[in-house]
Amino acid sequence: MPGSSSNGGRPGGGSNGGGGRSRKSDRKARKPGLFEIKVVTPPPRSLGIYALPPNTHNGEEIEIEGQGYVVTRLELTFKLVKGRYVRDHSRLEVQPTSRYFLNMMLDSLVHGTYIGPADCGPQD
Repeated sequence: MPGSSSNGGRPGGGSNGGGGRSRKSDRKARKPGLFEIKVVTPPPRSLGIYALPPNTHNGEEIEIEGQGYVVTRLELTFKLVKGRYVRDHSRLEVQPTSRYFLNMMLDSLVHGTYIGPADCGPQD
């Protein structure tokens, strides 16, 4: 029959039944140890969902696809289901390692404390 295809005649309509939305975009990091990794430096972007140790927290250095990142924030969201709170999503906000240390150095300059080699510090 002309004009029909294996996907029911709808252009771009696959068998997922999502009306154009892919299942991958609907995935959430619900299980312990699964985290959505979001880079917060401009422009903010999501790196995807990765399996990491469930006790990953602020200040830890992680490596994703060969790049080093420092965790700046852990965000756990819960939702109320049948009178109980259930984990809905886990997200780690990260900065590239170089950007994290640059921000620490700039903060130390603003606050008047020196972080760096001992021979370059303030002279008494």
